[in-house]
Amino acid sequence: MVIGIEAAHANQAERTGVEEYCFQIIEALKKVIPSDVKVILYVSMPLREDMAVLPANWSVKILHWPFSKLWSQLRLSLHFLFHKPDIFFSPGQILPVFCPRKTITMVHDSAFMAYPRAYGFLSRLYLRAMNSRIVKKSSTIITSTEFNKKELMKYYGSKVGKKVIVVPLGFNTVQPPPKFDQKKFGISKPYVLSVGRLETKKNTNFLIQAFCVMKQSIDIQLVLVGRPGVGYGPIAKQIKQCPYVEDIIRLGYIDRPDLSGLFKNAIAFVFPSIYEGFGFPLLEALSLGTPAIAADIEALHEVGGSSCVYVDPFDIKSLSDTILELVKNSGNQIKFSHEGRERAAQFSWEKAANKTWDVIAS
Repeated sequence: MVIGIEAAHANQAERTGVEEYCFQIIEALKKVIPSDVKVILYVSMPLREDMAVLPANWSVKILHWPFSKLWSQLRLSLHFLFHKPDIFFSPGQILPVFCPRKTITMVHDSAFMAYPRAYGFLSRLYLRAMNSRIVKKSSTIITSTEFNKKELMKYYGSKVGKKVIVVPLGFNTVQPPPKFDQKKFGISKPYVLSVGRLETKKNTNFLIQAFCVMKQSIDIQLVLVGRPGVGYGPIAKQIKQCPYVEDIIRLGYIDRPDLSGLFKNAIAFVFPSIYEGFGFPLLEALSLGTPAIAADIEALHEVGGSSCVYVDPFDIKSLSDTILELVKNSGNQIKFSHEGRERAAQFSWEKAANKTWDVIAS
């Protein structure tokens, strides 16, 4: 039996949500897939050092492509036209034009259906076409939450639920540097942290407004980690107009050890996103014992359980008051820090890989 895995998403220097999942599930599957099963990783460039160590029964197929887009739809499809594996696993929510009859695809969310305004026109067209094809052609669909399964049934019909299997994601806690220095990031005061793209879907604009209200009562900073996304223009303008602009720190992409340090030293983590399929940043906060405030949406409840505070992401006053209350209440900080670690311990890549392998091998 030959299993092919799309690994181009995982083979990235700077990995966020989808790419991080692809990397971690492939690394975990290396320990799970039996040695008598041949595995081929399909990539567009040589494997990075953190992926390059392969079991004896694993190999890599580099399919060079000169363009930044459509590698899977064109280059990988061309390869599959002549050389299909017996089974194909696509962890990055893509499907080549030509693929094996037994194809397992990971669907991370349906946000582009629920909040189309949060995506550019071409992105919406692409994602709609891709997900429709995934639903039609995949023999099995894996997704990370029951919420995602319900969304797929909502947009593509109840019958699709028969081929959807929920496999919760895992998380590997990366410990911060022994001597983490937050001053190198321009942080000079106690701070609350938010991690995710600075965009409409992540509700960054409401968080900025809530922070500006909260600053009237307490002298703290807001640290934003993440690249600009759709809707960033108005957000940047809003930050500039905030009377406390000097205490809003934008850091862009941060490598894992330093990001863990930022989590570890934050008074609280705030995740007011209006739509999530899972929520990696929330799980990371919980695993490091950072008290967390999350949007009151279904997927985040599946991740956080009772170990964090939930708030209406569209209520600026409620968001501001909730952050302020947690920041000022050391007892609740200790409580949620302890409960968060316990909650995060329920998620592991070993569990995710074992269940994923059961799906692939069935």
